[in-house]
Amino acid sequence: MMKELPRIDLTSATPGSEAERRAAFEIDRACKQVGFFTLSGHGIASSVFEDAYSLSRAFFRLPLEAKNQCRLKSGFTMAADDYTPYGYSGMLEENAYAYMGRKGLPSDYVEKFSVGRLIEDDSASLPFSNDTEGQRLRAALKAYFRECEALTARLTELFSIALDLPRDFFAKKTSASTDSLRSLLYPQLNPELVNDQGMGEHTDGTLLTVLAQTGPGIQVKERGGSWITPTLERRDHLIVNIGDLMARWSNDEYVSTPHRVVLGGGERQSLAFFKLANDDALIECFPKFCKDTPAKYEPVVYKAFSLQKMNALFGVGDTGRS
Repeated sequence: MMKELPRIDLTSATPGSEAERRAAFEIDRACKQVGFFTLSGHGIASSVFEDAYSLSRAFFRLPLEAKNQCRLKSGFTMAADDYTPYGYSGMLEENAYAYMGRKGLPSDYVEKFSVGRLIEDDSASLPFSNDTEGQRLRAALKAYFRECEALTARLTELFSIALDLPRDFFAKKTSASTDSLRSLLYPQLNPELVNDQGMGEHTDGTLLTVLAQTGPGIQVKERGGSWITPTLERRDHLIVNIGDLMARWSNDEYVSTPHRVVLGGGERQSLAFFKLANDDALIECFPKFCKDTPAKYEPVVYKAFSLQKMNALFGVGDTGRS
């Protein structure tokens, strides 16, 4: 039984080096075993994490009325049929079980502030308050978003090495992807809550997800059915997992692993960055994985796949909410 996730250190993995090839195949092995690994040596300064944590915490401490002023309806900055990942969402407003198509199960005890690629455009109208603290939060999340974009570009190059693909394969598939970042606050478990569900069991509908956290809470379901609670040596180390897109591309050779968040004895913050694909990207089995085994999934255009998932998360259509 696995007790800890595989650990990957990118400190020496410079482009073209033998250390880079070793890191690529360590990641390949981790993705086949459990679909998760912890990451150090990523090059993101600890101050970038701490600014995002502290300014997010200050926002979550505001009265609910003030936080509700920082909401954005879907369609305000994008086409009306798009999910718009910006602004505040409150406790019990989202349901990870519904995201997986499981109806009638509890919603999640978590507050979130979300941003997408428009955070990089300082002139874009986004739902931050106009005071100094609101603008500082915007700047901190922008800085963290940009670092995650650079890191995921590096990670997808490592995937391409292990998968015998052109080095820019994923860059071309994600050049206009609607990536998103969520700053999350989970409450301390207390008698007023009906359960300890910070987030229900689910897989991510991503290419890959990058998670930072201030303390334990996420649990990963290994193949035998037991739960692993990953630990990080430092607050600026990361947990990385592949999502359903990579599982489909690899014909499930890479595992999109169920995970959940369990509330504990104190508040917990996390920063989750979701690397996606271009709307018109066709997600279909790589030839490498379909030579001897039939493809398990029909080809799907990413936008159709994404809208189905996000509508389920927010209870749109016939998926239901609890």
